[in-house]
Amino acid sequence: MCKSSMNQFAGSQAIAFVEKNCIKVATDESGWDILYKEKSSNKYWELTYPNSEMHGGGEPLVSLLSLEDVKLKFNV
Repeated sequence: MCKSSMNQFAGSQAIAFVEKNCIKVATDESGWDILYKEKSSNKYWELTYPNSEMHGGGEPLVSLLSLEDVKLKFNV
């Protein structure tokens, strides 16, 4: 399943988005959530696996983050 909106991408579309458009900035303390910065806009995106109970963590989800959320979660 590929779900997308202006501020979220899911499934293979999520991975393709970060690989093509972003650079990795940080990983949270758990090691599962990854912060990316979009090259063209300098927006921050978080890659998560919200269905962690599923095999392999379920589908990846990339979500747009506010600067406040970036500072709180990733201390960047």
